[in-house]
Order: sequence, then structure tokens, then C-alpha cells
Amino acid sequence: MLNPDVKIQRRIESQFLRYIATKKKEGYATATLQIMYASIRSFFEMHYFPLRIRRGDHPEGDSNGVKRATKTAILKVLNNKKARNKITTKPAVLFIKDSGLRISDVIRLNCAFFLDALEKNPNTDLIEIHVITQKTKLLAKTFIGKEAIDALKEYLEKRRKGSRNVAPETITRESPLFKVWKRGKVRRISRHSFSTLLRQAFLNVKEDKMSAHSLRKKLQTDLEKGGINSNWIDQILGHKLINSRDAYSLPTDEELKEAYAKAYPYIKVYPEPTTPTIETPKQEEPARKAFANKEEIFSVAEARNIAEAKQLLSEGYKFEMDYENVKLFKKRK
Repeated sequence: MLNPDVKIQRRIESQFLRYIATKKKEGYATATLQIMYASIRSFFEMHYFPLRIRRGDHPEGDSNGVKRATKTAILKVLNNKKARNKITTKPAVLFIKDSGLRISDVIRLNCAFFLDALEKNPNTDLIEIHVITQKTKLLAKTFIGKEAIDALKEYLEKRRKGSRNVAPETITRESPLFKVWKRGKVRRISRHSFSTLLRQAFLNVKEDKMSAHSLRKKLQTDLEKGGINSNWIDQILGHKLINSRDAYSLPTDEELKEAYAKAYPYIKVYPEPTTPTIETPKQEEPARKAFANKEEIFSVAEARNIAEAKQLLSEGYKFEMDYENVKLFKKRK
């Protein structure tokens, strides 16, 4: 690039484009080619030797990349009894499904926000999370609902109790929300380990092309189904606002919370528990009423003592039953 000869400079650019073309022939997805393209360009720009790229050089086309997670796929992961690391997988899947946070933001979280929220209201069904995202450096105002809250409670309780191979852990506000047990110590889970955990969980139930980002895509779709304004969705997911006018349509924290709560029926994956309907047997009508319904066939009479009973028997009545200390007699008309 230091050579004043333009042809020599162009040789580097040509090698760059041949490299991208070779990777395309090798079958790399368009999205991957675009990442390669952008990364190499950035390398040269950071070293003050920007490549001269023409408009048609950028890899174009749709990419058959990560799919959006579905309720069915998520439930298959959660119900997989043979899954490894199930203790961590369940809260991890439900947490990202509810919050939509990127892995880079999830692994930085401590337990403080969760413990503080439970201290204020142990039975809360909605907890808000404010995070400055690593990727965009923007504030994401997101939430977790009942499914993620219950899963995290169970997860932290298991960490407190420990197991045969893992010592009991003292959970504090500074404890990492998601951890690994390494060399006898609790350590914050790495981005690679967390990403692999989720991707492998989907592969184990034969759901390919799904990752943590699939859960983020699901949340955006569910919020749209819930009728939330697109600008409000950007606030939840930590997206950059489209234009300057959007800055004037920002919701308050309470409005955002209310909107999320209304959309949560679309976000959750577990079906509503159904209360079994128990058919109450029809109460048998009192014997006296049952007899009365047949007065067109039978004549019914009562006897409250032996003398009355004898009198009815002499008149052709037949004893039928006792009802509330009264003897009932009947005879055909």
C-alpha cells in the first residue's frame, strides 16, 4: 500500500476480492462472507491504508442463517431429559427468551438485579433489567417474566445446595448470574462456553441453525405480535433508533413495563395449567319429591307411628322406605 504505483496498490485489493470469491466457492454463507469482507476492510482502515472498493465488490444476497426459535423448539430443549448441563441450560434459555439480551451482555450480569427485585417483592412476575449493551453501547431496557424468574430461583437454589461434585455456593449480589465450576472455584461463564451450551442444546433435539440469537429473534417477533410500537421494541432490545424523530416517542419505564406485561402471553412457552373439570354428580332428589312425581301412578302416604302404619297397611298401602324418620307407603291408584 506504500508503493506509489497504483497498480501495485490494486494488487492487494484484487487479492482481497479473490479471497472472498474463493470462500464463496467453498460454500460459505452470504452473511459469513459479509463478515469476512467487513473485517478485512476494517483492518486496513485501522492502519490508515483504506482499500479502494467498488460498489459491486460487496457480497450480496440473502443468507440462510440462524433461524428464529419457536415455542416447539424451546420446549423440546427444556423437556430433553438426556441433556447435559440441564441445570444451566433451562435458566439460560428462558432468560434470553424473556430478555432478548445478547450473550455478551448476559455473561456480564451479576445476581444483584435479581436479588434486589426479589427482596422488594418475593412474588413478583416481572423484573426489569437496564443494561448498556456491549455491541451498540446503547441502553437496553428489558425484562424477564415469570418463566425466567422461576427458572433462576431454581438455578440459584441448586447452586446454594451444591452437589456431589460441586461445593455449595454462597450467592451474593456480586455473584455471576451464570457461572462455571473450574478448578474448585466459581468462575463467570465465558462467551464461547455460553454460546456452545445453547447451540448444542438445540442440536441435541435436532433443531439446527438455532442459537442464542434465535431466542432474540423470537422475542422481537413476540413483541410485534403483542402490538408494541417498533420504537419501543428497539428500546427493549437495545437497537439504535432509526432517525431523530424517534427520540421524541420514547416510552417511560412504566409504559414499557406495562407493554411488555401485555405481550408476555406471546413470549412465554409453557402452556397454561388447565384445571381439571370435575363433573359433580346430580343430587338425588329427596325421596318424598320422587314419590310426588309419580302421583299419577301411585298414591303416597306417610306414617309417623305404628298406629298410622297399621292403618295404611289395612287400606292396601305397601311400605316403601324410611325418609327422615317418616315411613312412606304407596299403592297403585
